[in-house]
Amino acid sequence: MKIKALAITDRGIEPVTAEEIKEMTGCKAESRDSCVSFDAELDDILKFTYMTQSSDRVLALLASFSFRDEDDLLKKAEVGVGKLGAENLKLWFSNSSTFRVDCERRGVHEFGSQSVEPGIGDIIGARVKKELSLEPGVDLKNPDATIYLFLNNDQAYIGVDLAGRDLSKRHYRIFTSPGTVNAKIAFAIGRMAGFGPKKRMVDLYSKAGIISIEAALHANNISVNFYNKDFSFKKLPGLKERDWDSFFKKIDSKKKSDELEITAFDSQLRNVEATKKNAKLAGVDKLFKASKMDLDWMDVKLDESGVDLVVSRIACPSNHHAEGMVKKVYKELFHQAEFFLKSGGKLCLLGENLALLRESITKDFKIAEEKRIWGGQMEYEFIILERVEKEALFKE
Repeated sequence: MKIKALAITDRGIEPVTAEEIKEMTGCKAESRDSCVSFDAELDDILKFTYMTQSSDRVLALLASFSFRDEDDLLKKAEVGVGKLGAENLKLWFSNSSTFRVDCERRGVHEFGSQSVEPGIGDIIGARVKKELSLEPGVDLKNPDATIYLFLNNDQAYIGVDLAGRDLSKRHYRIFTSPGTVNAKIAFAIGRMAGFGPKKRMVDLYSKAGIISIEAALHANNISVNFYNKDFSFKKLPGLKERDWDSFFKKIDSKKKSDELEITAFDSQLRNVEATKKNAKLAGVDKLFKASKMDLDWMDVKLDESGVDLVVSRIACPSNHHAEGMVKKVYKELFHQAEFFLKSGGKLCLLGENLALLRESITKDFKIAEEKRIWGGQMEYEFIILERVEKEALFKE
């Protein structure tokens, strides 16, 4: 049967999450602020929960509404939850099952998470008792079901947390480097850049290799949870009798091991080693290359007009990076990219403040797209620069 679902993500990458949903479920999704809603068959939602690379949480949505304050939140929650019927509730609750309520707040509220969690729990418990004549217990440590209350400014979403954990965490991310972008953002910018299995992509500042690893996983249909199949949906009363080994095996049978035209470069050997070790933990170490290389040697390492995409997080002027030094790096970046990028190739760059980069753009490039992306509280700028066709430059 089809049910309502909600994928929680970061502001600015909702279209990427919506695209993931369509690819995996065939369903059209509605992008909202920091989340995406969709209706799909339950198995398709569970598959998405297992495979998604851009989500924090995936909820089986029970209610959603806007609210003014704590009292209004609880009143509207009671109305929304009051619309739930027995057919929906019996999937998540039984007389022997337990649950708890977790609250995540984004934005400013005059109340805390702990003050509303008990009230939502009472509302859920009362509705289950009325519809199913059951009284599920409360277990704050290891419940069968986690009811997730997501508050984003004045919008509230109540649902069953299908994973029971933060899906943005990566088991492979053991070896780190300062300035490494988080996995959700790394995946999202690769998708926004248009990377696919037939594209030649390089990351010029690999750090711990997250951008390349996420691209390799997606291109080969490998779940980021391939080595961690611990999902709370396996314990839910209406689902716990399922053959979960067969469920995961069917999805995993679609994974590939195709070597990709991806190279992760970095000027520091320790970062190259971190990339290789993380890639091995992710199971993609044979699928792309990692190499030590300074930016000013790229024209030696890369063929002329041989690269489709550069996808990188770059340094910006800050207390750690002097403006003069950064400007010099940008000048060399465009000089090298003019050589190795194909006509129509893209230079896709993420940074906290790209004003100086815009000033450094040469006539060989034009801005194709600009976006703002949030990684938690961190705000980024993402710019896609397109290599001007060489014939057009010659005409000028």
